[in-house]
Amino acid sequence: GWPDVRHDNQGKIHYGADDNASGIAVMLELARQIAPKWQPQRTIIFIAFTGEEANLLGSTYYANHDNNYPTKKIIAMLNLDTVGRLGNNPVTIFGTGTAREFVHIFRGIGFVAGIPINSVLDDFGSSDQTAFIKAGVPAIQLFASAHEDYHAPGDTVDKIDASGLVKVANVLKEATEYLANRHDPLTVTIQPTENRAQIKPMTEKRKVSLGTVPDFSYQGKGVRVENVMPGSPAELIPLQHGDILIALANQPISDLATYSAILKTLEPGQQTALQFMRDGKTIIVDIMLTER
Repeated sequence: GWPDVRHDNQGKIHYGADDNASGIAVMLELARQIAPKWQPQRTIIFIAFTGEEANLLGSTYYANHDNNYPTKKIIAMLNLDTVGRLGNNPVTIFGTGTAREFVHIFRGIGFVAGIPINSVLDDFGSSDQTAFIKAGVPAIQLFASAHEDYHAPGDTVDKIDASGLVKVANVLKEATEYLANRHDPLTVTIQPTENRAQIKPMTEKRKVSLGTVPDFSYQGKGVRVENVMPGSPAELIPLQHGDILIALANQPISDLATYSAILKTLEPGQQTALQFMRDGKTIIVDIMLTER
């Protein structure tokens, strides 16, 4: 589980079937299927980055050392991360706000393929696409669902949804084929970094856990709870499915990124206040944060 192993899982095998063997499997299968058949107008680069959990080391290195395939020539980056437990959920696409056309591209793919797609404008700094966004490249992440086995020994292959992987692969295939044959660049809606040397991974790591599993399909203010971890502070409150977190430690929570940033400032054993909405009512509780 290095470098993000939880304190109670140290020394245990972390299989990583969903995060992120699932993404690697889909990428390799697409490469196997299209390499002997396609003749795209653009070069398609397949990369498996290392060090994503260690502050995006691999993707950040690539963004800073791109002599063979410079980022300034890349039309888009499509990232697969945690796509193995789709179930009845739509395929979530993070980062569709990085290019004006992305929302329309994925809406069309969903219609043609008959696969529900949830486009989320923000990318939340959640995975390797963030390194490319910082370099000015439109980039998205395909994602299936959040679950309690995230970064835990329970992330095993028997829990992978094979039919869901096929849906994710179909969405990826359609997006790749369109972009690889599109003549014009996408309309970038992010500000490219002026100095490439400034593209650096974040160094802060979160020490504490509240035990919430967020609803990634939610796009309103705050963070909506999908589920809670057993034995966590969230379960003791108890937080429920549908609760919306709006403030922690007297700091407003506007989205997942700010929620994560606030958690990084807190220490294990610290007692603080959590504010959340339930059924239209504001509730404030005192919580004791545990070690992550």
